Amino acid sequence: MLSNDYNGSICEVKGLNNSLLATGSIRVISDEMLEVQDSGGHLPVLAMDSKVKLIIHHTKKGVQVLAGRVYISNEKALRLKDLQSYAEYEKRRFFRQTIDHSATLLLPAGMPDANGEPLPAKLPVRVKDVSLCGLLFESDRPFSIGDEMRISMTMTHNELETLTIAVRREVPAQGTKKAYGCEVLDLSNRVEQRLNAFVLEQQQRQIRRSRR
Repeated sequence: MLSNDYNGSICEVKGLNNSLLATGSIRVISDEMLEVQDSGGHLPVLAMDSKVKLIIHHTKKGVQVLAGRVYISNEKALRLKDLQSYAEYEKRRFFRQTIDHSATLLLPAGMPDANGEPLPAKLPVRVKDVSLCGLLFESDRPFSIGDEMRISMTMTHNELETLTIAVRREVPAQGTKKAYGCEVLDLSNRVEQRLNAFVLEQQQRQIRRSRR
């Protein structure tokens, strides 16, 4: 991914929401791993497996933007693995696959809907699209922007997966139903892999149906 002549280049480490997490100089370890270093010991300790954005400033080659995942983190060194082009990562992350999939919302005790009416602990919904960072579900009940909950649905091999999500927007839906675009909050490496496999599986099914 990067050649050794990037060693010593200044690097900004940002969250996927573009918040600045750290700065330092880099050391290239392999094609898929590098280290951001700070001899002064001022680096923040980041959670293992966190996904981050890397903005690397090379004096001759200009700016390189990558995505990576935290492998080792301490005050002097931040080692990152699974490096890839950030543009390709964003393209894959935000691609949405249209589906029509049953799921169950698992709601906090006493949570009201947007009209102030109490919601049941479990609420059946239909998931209408999915990506590596979110999903859209339809429901008869109204929700508010910012509501956090869990959603349980089967994915590849009919295995049940439970995700923590937050409502980010309301979108038009047919009839009396309401549709909500949600962000997946617990995007660990395992969850991302499961989502990726599920999206690919749904793509393949759609392709097979179109060929009939």
